[in-house]
Amino acid sequence: MFGRKKYKLTADGWFVGQKKEYHEGQRVELSFPYIATDTKYSFFVDGAPFNASYESGRGYVIRFAMPDHDVTVSVTSQNTMLI
Repeated sequence: MFGRKKYKLTADGWFVGQKKEYHEGQRVELSFPYIATDTKYSFFVDGAPFNASYESGRGYVIRFAMPDHDVTVSVTSQNTMLI
């Protein structure tokens, strides 16, 4: 991995476990542990919907291989009690 370009990961939200930069193809893994029971969460990678898995004790987990460009991961939430 020496000499290869690194790309930035911007995580908009309360994610944990991520690094700031990754090499292309490197495994990215971050989690979102701050979960309210009356809230629906939607996750996005570069603006596209992302199906995060759920793991007990960790919350929602996002995993993907770093592409050859900077990436933004984000989350939106909606209170389901108001629907």
